[in-house]
Amino acid sequence: MTLYLEVVWQAVMVFPFAAALIALPFLIHHYRKYGSMTFARFFLAYSFVLYGLCAYFLVILPLPSREAVAQMTGPSTQLVPFSFFRDLTKETCFSWNDPSTYLPSMLSTFTLQFLFNIALLGPLGFYLRYYFRRNMLFTVLISLGVSLFFELTQLSGLYGFYPRAYRLFDVDDLLCNTLGGFLGYVVTGPLLKVLPNRDQIDQRSYQKGERVTFTRRGLSYLVDLFFLSLVWAVVGSVLPWGGLSFPAAYLIYFGLFQWACGGKSLGKRLTKICVVNGDGTRVLLWRCLLRYGILAALLEGYWAVAWLFSTASSLAFGSEFLALFLVSLWFLAGMFCLLLETVLNRSSHSGRDYLYGRLSGTRMASTVLRQPDPVPVNQP
Repeated sequence: MTLYLEVVWQAVMVFPFAAALIALPFLIHHYRKYGSMTFARFFLAYSFVLYGLCAYFLVILPLPSREAVAQMTGPSTQLVPFSFFRDLTKETCFSWNDPSTYLPSMLSTFTLQFLFNIALLGPLGFYLRYYFRRNMLFTVLISLGVSLFFELTQLSGLYGFYPRAYRLFDVDDLLCNTLGGFLGYVVTGPLLKVLPNRDQIDQRSYQKGERVTFTRRGLSYLVDLFFLSLVWAVVGSVLPWGGLSFPAAYLIYFGLFQWACGGKSLGKRLTKICVVNGDGTRVLLWRCLLRYGILAALLEGYWAVAWLFSTASSLAFGSEFLALFLVSLWFLAGMFCLLLETVLNRSSHSGRDYLYGRLSGTRMASTVLRQPDPVPVNQP
């Protein structure tokens, strides 16, 4: 039991890094489909990732040394089904004629390992039925496939890392894991009466997706920064004035290119938002250029003032501490203004945009359908 707890703890420690790796594509997928991210969907998805890590680590870890595996001489496969019942009396004190041996044999490591193999894929059956809404046959086949993946990983010596199998390929493990996935599917049936309805979760996601949130805009901008950097590199190699390369690249990408794509940059296309005129019509070229020209000027001015504070304080007073204090104060003032604008936009029901949007007569709009077709629940 202590070994299992150590492996689960290792999975918990790795989870934040794994979650960070899948966060961006996961968010993009959900924003493209629903236009939002609700807490229920976030919890279900990331709890599934944590479960998958725990299950994989419990099967694979702990890893022995290659030298220890090379010295193993025991069998690598056990292909006789239901051998657990044949070996029960050999590995434990179980005796049909002695009821006093029932409980000790049930609590033995041999029996607990058998029960663990059943419980291992129980949560998978739950997730497949509730979150992914799959039928019983699909759940059984996926459970069998996942179990086979685990067993082949062990049989192949972690795909050739070890000179031979470092754990036994047991057909009983395949049967137990598959049974666990099936039982997880069956147990989920009564739970559906008390768990949040998936259609309601989807509907709330679509309703929330009608609003363009700060997180959605931030994710879009994060994706756009990558493509903007490519345009900036090209423009910087062409323009003789390096100081103008960033505003020029900004206007080319967010102005010309985005206008040509109907107000959708690559990041906005992924998160299903677009820039429109104030009345909701397709954005005009001059408004798109004005919008991002103002934003580029604000960004350039913001960093110019920060540089001015830093340089002037160092030269006039010879104090690096004063320069750091003024720059930090300026940075906090900028963050406060951004936070204030975000709060005002969130509380507004008229599609209020940031300052550069209001000055240019443009705003952000969601392209998610307001009333999507209902998703059928595939239940037997």
